[in-house]
Amino acid sequence: MERERQRRQRRIAAWSFASILALILGLFSIRSFASSASLTVSPTTARQNDTVTLTGVGFQPNEIVSVWITYPDFTVFGVAEVAANGDGNFSYPYLLDFLGATFTPTGKYTYTAFGKSSSRVAFADLQVQIDNAPPTSQGITMHVMPGRDSQGSYFVIRGEGFGPNETLALWLRYPDNSIGDLGQITAGPGGVLDYTLYLSGAPIGRYAFTGYGLITGRTGIAEFDLTVDDLTTPTGAANLRVSPRTGDQRSFALFEGSGFQPKEIVSIWVTLPDFSTLPVGDVYVGDAGAFLAELYLGETEPVGKRTYTAYGNTSGLRAISEITLEPGGLETLFDDPAQEGQLDIILPEQPSPDPVEEITTTVTVSVTL
Repeated sequence: MERERQRRQRRIAAWSFASILALILGLFSIRSFASSASLTVSPTTARQNDTVTLTGVGFQPNEIVSVWITYPDFTVFGVAEVAANGDGNFSYPYLLDFLGATFTPTGKYTYTAFGKSSSRVAFADLQVQIDNAPPTSQGITMHVMPGRDSQGSYFVIRGEGFGPNETLALWLRYPDNSIGDLGQITAGPGGVLDYTLYLSGAPIGRYAFTGYGLITGRTGIAEFDLTVDDLTTPTGAANLRVSPRTGDQRSFALFEGSGFQPKEIVSIWVTLPDFSTLPVGDVYVGDAGAFLAELYLGETEPVGKRTYTAYGNTSGLRAISEITLEPGGLETLFDDPAQEGQLDIILPEQPSPDPVEEITTTVTVSVTL
């Protein structure tokens, strides 16, 4: 739930930068334009939760400079709008907790600084490494059962050696080394931690569960693996076509579904490149069991191969379609931020035997633990 809230906060914060981003993306292919301005980040290699400083030089005196960051998966978020000084320079320090998130995936990041008056643009790269963390304390044992299972499974964690009735802080390290806060729990009278974790549409890979005693300062860590699984059992096949098969961020995808039961509700979700799953929306199909809709894929969408699944909630019929999302996207400007993450109805110009009668939109959210 915490990761969902953080993702929503970051998405909302990024919308305020949308109109400027359209111009920035158009300049990615002509970096030579940035010769009169420069951007540096210090240090160039940092750990999670370190403070980094951005320094811009050569912008127009006293202009406002918009700063963006591109994540390792090519999602893009706004950082800040900074006022350059009388010499056209600025310095901006901030923590690696991008837009209020309590986690930062490891990997390569790229900052972009764009002068709103001069249209000067500059770039700087940052490599983020995993934060230092204490090892398991002496006298603490922590186990996860099972040590390996598929999505949709329960993992039972047991830790021993904490203080009697001690309050423990819990967190989970994801396969991309980001950290999710699991809150606090009280150990039993014997200093035993018992916790059950359910992972449904989470990314696959290796996880690490950590329990930290707020009184004793003792730490327990246990790792386990999550594998991919099919979480639905279809009764038969329907048809789904998502086009284009290869598209850019900041573009629309067209959904054409058919072969479902007339007037049933069809749920659509996406499986991302890391095999996590996110809900997209619900469609109430027409008399012919078909629907037509479009989805805006903004700059906050991770790039790579993704799979969309449409599932008939009454019939149990299922259809699957794959597309590949690539960085950039210069053809469609982000004119209406409210469109991002929403599945929108497309009405035919003339009456057809296959009308779309109703659609329920759902903003794309992060996986729920």
